[in-house]
Amino acid sequence: MAASTPAKDRLIRLLGLPDHKVSYEQARDLLDHADSNVRLALALRTDLEPEILFFLARDPDVEVRRAIAANENLPIKASMVLASDSDGEVRHDLASRIGRIMPGLNADQQTQAWRSVHQVLALLVRDQLPRVRRALADAMKSLPDAPHDIILALAMDPEASVAAPVLEFSPVLTDEDLEAVIQASPMTAQLSAISRRINVGEEVSQAIVGTGNVDGITALLKNQSAQIREETLDAIIDAAPGHQGWHEPLVHRRSLSTKAALRIAEFVAESLVHALAKRADLDEETTSALGEIVRERLRRRDEQGGLAQENPDTVLDPRALAIAQRQTESLARAGKLSTGGILRMAATEVTPLVVAAIARIADISVGALVEVIRAASAKGMLAVAWSADFTAEEAVQLQLKVGRVPPDAVIHPRAGGGFDATEDELVWQIDMYTDLAKSRQNPPVKT
Repeated sequence: MAASTPAKDRLIRLLGLPDHKVSYEQARDLLDHADSNVRLALALRTDLEPEILFFLARDPDVEVRRAIAANENLPIKASMVLASDSDGEVRHDLASRIGRIMPGLNADQQTQAWRSVHQVLALLVRDQLPRVRRALADAMKSLPDAPHDIILALAMDPEASVAAPVLEFSPVLTDEDLEAVIQASPMTAQLSAISRRINVGEEVSQAIVGTGNVDGITALLKNQSAQIREETLDAIIDAAPGHQGWHEPLVHRRSLSTKAALRIAEFVAESLVHALAKRADLDEETTSALGEIVRERLRRRDEQGGLAQENPDTVLDPRALAIAQRQTESLARAGKLSTGGILRMAATEVTPLVVAAIARIADISVGALVEVIRAASAKGMLAVAWSADFTAEEAVQLQLKVGRVPPDAVIHPRAGGGFDATEDELVWQIDMYTDLAKSRQNPPVKT
């Protein structure tokens, strides 16, 4: 290591002054200085030769390497070194900055640097730390010239915080890319991010609605720039009575047809029917019909002594269950129907889709499961859980959340685990509720 000299000591004192030019030879003489603060002061400068910055990218001190990662004049060759750095914070700082490199390059520089930049991005997009990939996504989410394969990899990332920024903002993603993401991972955060994009296409909107994800559809309805064809909107309206969060955005949805407006008025609150009636894009006949709906609501309220009936049990509504069955079949064909997925859905909210999905994997009719829920039957729900291959522990949650069984009536797993019932008892329960559902659909003819 070079000995300290008065000239070197003076240079060290001047390092922090931005107006003091540091020559290549002076900087080279400080690269191996014993004091890491000296090397850090060197790394913070923006007037150094690329070769100096490259050497500092291999500095043993992490703070020096972090300063190099954030240096606005960082050469791409040094970026390749830092992308494989052993310290996650260094890689995070590099990922935060790398998106700013490309817009600063002219066409010739982009062509020359493309291969190296792409190698850096390819390393960062596969980084083991989610926060590194998240920083990369935030840096690249709005770049129109970002590499398609890198953006698509970020969009497919299993971490929602990584995928969501590019799914919501990246202009690089095509409708086909978005549909592939929806098919691969219909998770709430990703679906909601796609739903918030500017000018969501009709096919993408249909794919989102096909997942049955409540939050994703809510975000889609609130996005006035989203393109939703009439039949897709009809499917939403079919299931909307059971999802109050959809009511207001449906009422304010642009370009509502007369048929859609009148259907929406059947189940939304009176205040929202009033809002529908005030829309300027509906014809006079429709607004008159909406006014009549409000008057009929008021009349029924008076007959019931002022008690409004705004919240019927829509989880078991036949129309909502019918659309949920179609959504369930779509999920089953895609191989995305599982006990774990159903439990995650039920943990947030018990919806018609949850009921239809349980019936589907239990291989029983939706009507039979509806009878179990109406009866709040612990034994019936236990039998359904057994038939659907839930565990005895999971059956407890199904009894409480889906079956509406009172806590003191819940059937818990037997000592040592397993269902606290014989197979014959469970089969008998399934058969009984199946027969009950059939008898309701086809009541005996009186003679």
